[in-house]
Amino acid sequence: MSLVNMNETQRELVLDLAEDFAPFVKKTESGMALTRNHYGAYGAMISKLSKGNRKLALVFSYALMMAGANGQGISDAMQAFFPE
Repeated sequence: MSLVNMNETQRELVLDLAEDFAPFVKKTESGMALTRNHYGAYGAMISKLSKGNRKLALVFSYALMMAGANGQGISDAMQAFFPE
């Protein structure tokens, strides 16, 4: 998923979510990593928000990365919490 492949409504949603997630991401990234690249914190957040729905989890994970989250941490979280 990328901003290029989204319609205008989807882009706005992801950018709005990224703005909302920015304080969480800043706090997470500036804190001590309890798991590699903070994948545990990101996985817990994505899992809770998406209620286990993988498609929603992908939207939330993209928004977290737009907010500055560690891309490898998000990728690891998705693999650990939402394996294909």
